Amino acid sequence: MIHDAFPGQFIHLFRHLHRAGGNEIVAASRKGSTIDLPIKQIVYDVPAVEGEAQPQGTAAAIALGHDLYSKLKPLADDGWQPDCILTHASRGASYFIRELFPKARITTLLEWYYRDPAVGSVRDARAFYRACASNCALNAVIARDFDQADAVYAATQFQKGQFPARWQAAIDVCHEGIDTNLYSANHDATLTVGDTVFDREMEIITYAARGMEKSRGFPQFMLAIAEVQKQRPDLHVIIAAKDRICYDPGGRGKKGYKKWAEQTAGYDPARTHFVGLLPEREFARMLQISRLHVYLSIPFVLSWSCLNAMAAGVPVLASDNDPVREVITDGVGGLLVDPNNVAAISERIVEMLDDQKLCSKLATNARQSILDRFELAVCLKRQLDFIHG
Repeated sequence: MIHDAFPGQFIHLFRHLHRAGGNEIVAASRKGSTIDLPIKQIVYDVPAVEGEAQPQGTAAAIALGHDLYSKLKPLADDGWQPDCILTHASRGASYFIRELFPKARITTLLEWYYRDPAVGSVRDARAFYRACASNCALNAVIARDFDQADAVYAATQFQKGQFPARWQAAIDVCHEGIDTNLYSANHDATLTVGDTVFDREMEIITYAARGMEKSRGFPQFMLAIAEVQKQRPDLHVIIAAKDRICYDPGGRGKKGYKKWAEQTAGYDPARTHFVGLLPEREFARMLQISRLHVYLSIPFVLSWSCLNAMAAGVPVLASDNDPVREVITDGVGGLLVDPNNVAAISERIVEMLDDQKLCSKLATNARQSILDRFELAVCLKRQLDFIHG
């Protein structure tokens, strides 16, 4: 299994294969993202060469792939040959994997295809050229993964639809699955934050993301909850996110918008709780005590948090855009809103908090839709079918 941030989307599949026994699993991940696992692990990176600048673009992908090749070659020379290889098409780690293991069946998860900005939108020519050059380099690496794979899949129809039309005929759709046993309603759940124990009797809104950034609607959310808190003196907000940029263009690795929110948004700090990135079981408890989960995002990869909240029977207010509409019909499995309209977001939050009958219906429908479409056992079987052919 090759993934820059292993296990990533392969987490459920890895757990299943490891628990089942009878499988020899080797995981390859990029330096800086490795976690301790009870299997053989290979760590790769772009090697630093003294006196030379780090390679960029396709050159960086080739260097990354060559480093993994050099780490795996001793195994191949000793006669070790995997039956199956699972890769995540990303920055180039699997660039030479077919050359090293020509008989293995390769299955590749295609997460994202980078679309160029519209030519008609050009205002800053240099920024436009940089974006196009970066996208071209990233997509060239993904094309390499596509070309050498025996099977390819994407997690959602929306993600599949981002790829070139000629690719789409070869791309299956299979989500990694949702653990509906862990993410289920639990009326006795509690979550301790500092000196406060939160439970379902309290009015709580939750928000979750990898970072605090525009791509995931963090600024709009903070402005909206500030307005709602003025109307509802008992309302608490719990935010599970790290103060960083993960997806905003040009911002990856930089600080997020927490400081901006503290200085500008006007929320009540005594009733707004930043809990960071929670361990999974704590995160599940956070959702289980939530009265309402808010998921705001640009059209992008659909976050697990949205589906986890639905599985846990939490009413969801989410962005009215294509990736969300694939899983939520407005008024059926949740409510949708323009993610850029702060007034509309705050109004819909109040509407949902005031109408528990509506929220009960939305929560029931949402969980059933997850059971019908994202049940973990079903998704695992489909992934195993792709892998084994």
